[in-house]
Amino acid sequence: MPHLNPHCWICGSENVQLEKPSNIASPLTSKSFSITDSHYGVTAAIYRCPACHFLQCSDLAETLPFYENLVDPDYEAGRKERSAQARRILELLRKHRPRGRLLDIGAGSGMLVEQAIHMGYEAEGVEPSAWLQAMALERNLPVRLGTFPLPGASSQYDIVTLIDVVEHVSDPVRLLQDIAGSLSKDGIAIIVTPDVGSVAARMFGWRWWHFRVAHVGYFNERTLLLALGRAGLDPIFVRRPVWFFSADYLWVRLHQYLPKFLRLPQPRFLKTLVIPVNLRDSLLIGCMRKPPTAGSAA
Repeated sequence: MPHLNPHCWICGSENVQLEKPSNIASPLTSKSFSITDSHYGVTAAIYRCPACHFLQCSDLAETLPFYENLVDPDYEAGRKERSAQARRILELLRKHRPRGRLLDIGAGSGMLVEQAIHMGYEAEGVEPSAWLQAMALERNLPVRLGTFPLPGASSQYDIVTLIDVVEHVSDPVRLLQDIAGSLSKDGIAIIVTPDVGSVAARMFGWRWWHFRVAHVGYFNERTLLLALGRAGLDPIFVRRPVWFFSADYLWVRLHQYLPKFLRLPQPRFLKTLVIPVNLRDSLLIGCMRKPPTAGSAA
């Protein structure tokens, strides 16, 4: 199928070029977009911008209905490890903004919101999956159903977090512009996304674990900074985030890279172990609104 959006989602250049054909073998369902999906290397057709080299899945621009119907019990089963990830990000954030109103976009079942409340932030989230939002409500967490920006929601936040979300949307600059517009005068946004320019991505090629159906945009540091700049955001720091996984979760996924004859039965004790992992293949960028230029409105 020819790509629907012939322009680059970041710089607007025309005539993006096919880099990798689609290898999706069956009709897509919400399960294809699961957070814990492990079909690494299975993607829609990926196109490269000839100007900025951003990689995007132009044929898969409309994915919201898949997320609205998403159910992913394995994601919720990893709550302990994912909450540790959220807390590590918030500990970094606290050095810059120790308090304030926080919005988590793509909040899932409210893990970051929950940790932020424990740390003293006035936190809330927004999530398109009805199932995930229901999981958050079961824990009395303030996560609203829908996408950002929500009609009637407050337009001013001291902190906005966008953790592993921007790679899922087909209009990333618009999303980042909306975030910039929602920040208070000294507000800060935290953006986390996989880094397609990382050593791990280059080493594994199309089998890299972040090449997945759900990811429709692939950033490196240059293209993410370009998108932030076009959205009116200035970076204030760049980090490589640490993720936390249960050992059995890692065991299953790492075995996919081994020949079948080398795959061993999973030891039971792995379920009790939590392992911090930093392969330096994700970007975490803190940013603020650009100061108004001379002659522009503040």
